[in-house]
Amino acid sequence: MTACTTRSSSAPVDRVRQLLATTPLIDGHNDLLIHYLGADRKALGNINQYDIRTRAAGQVDIPRMRAGHLGATIFTVGINDPNNRKAAIVASTSLLRGLAQRSPADVEIVTNADAIMRAFKAGRIAGLMGLEGGDQIGGSLDVLRAAYQSGVRAMTLMWERTNDIGDASSDVAKHQGLSMFGDSVVREMNRLGMLVDLSHASDSAAFDALVLSTAPVILSHSSVRALTDASRNVSDTLLRRVASNGGIVMVTFVAYFTTPAYLDWYKRGDAQWLQLMFKHKSNRDSVKAEFARWQATSPPPVVTVRDVADHIEHVRDVAGIDHVGIGADFDGMDDTRIMGLEDASTYPAVFTELMRRGWRDDALRKLAGENFLRVLRKVEATAAP
Repeated sequence: MTACTTRSSSAPVDRVRQLLATTPLIDGHNDLLIHYLGADRKALGNINQYDIRTRAAGQVDIPRMRAGHLGATIFTVGINDPNNRKAAIVASTSLLRGLAQRSPADVEIVTNADAIMRAFKAGRIAGLMGLEGGDQIGGSLDVLRAAYQSGVRAMTLMWERTNDIGDASSDVAKHQGLSMFGDSVVREMNRLGMLVDLSHASDSAAFDALVLSTAPVILSHSSVRALTDASRNVSDTLLRRVASNGGIVMVTFVAYFTTPAYLDWYKRGDAQWLQLMFKHKSNRDSVKAEFARWQATSPPPVVTVRDVADHIEHVRDVAGIDHVGIGADFDGMDDTRIMGLEDASTYPAVFTELMRRGWRDDALRKLAGENFLRVLRKVEATAAP
């Protein structure tokens, strides 16, 4: 199935370059800052400790974003500090702005669709800011509004744990969907003009949000359950509901959401890790050493760009070409990497594979960024004046 009409005869590499030179490639989820604060253990206030102008320790830096033709992305921000949530959000957004200000010719933090296009046309990578996990607002709409004032324009309602907004896909249900407070959060995000992000939401919470939301929603980094039966992935029923809402599902590059074989291996690895933690009384050095031996004898299955393309095509086939995008989750996936999609330099591989499958340029433009921009403009238009 292809949904569009024009097709170029250029070589795939040239086609990708031409296409992404005129249409911004927009990634719905980028954990650069989380990697900086978490995996690298850097200090919140010292941007000099992490130079993204050269090759950084994780999967994302300016050279690799440039090599991958990235036009814009949602950078995850926020530190869950229950003692001062507003200050933590401001500190996190300020840190990201500081990283961008060190490279003004390369990165610009933006807050709307028009600014994305202005930055793109000026040759800069546009960065929207998004909170991952509504628990960061601490049950307060006032904190949500403060996040918006700090430049945040998206928020996943929950992360890995059920919170006071609603149930998470990977945790025990408490509310059987959204809570009453969760209802008010969705309405306030619509009023403000923030993207309601349903990645990590349970099915019931996602459906509740879709009933309430007067603006299109996004799932910024999710794959499809029909191909890999992970609770974090999106059912066909939910795909159709997102389409009727006008929203977008942005397919992730996380291996254990992509193939059943890798998901099975990952679950076995989790079980092995827990057994070793018990055996070695939580001595992490001993656990790591024995776990490395387990990995050597039980290597992970290979997952490739073709598997990711299968998920993209499934979203297209079920929800429609207007409702699919890309949300790689670079710097947020540990070592569970996909062959050919190892870091932010590799986005073109997805487009090359889809070209091989017969995708036409106007369909590829929708996938790259046009769908996301349409959703963001509608969210902005729905906001209260």
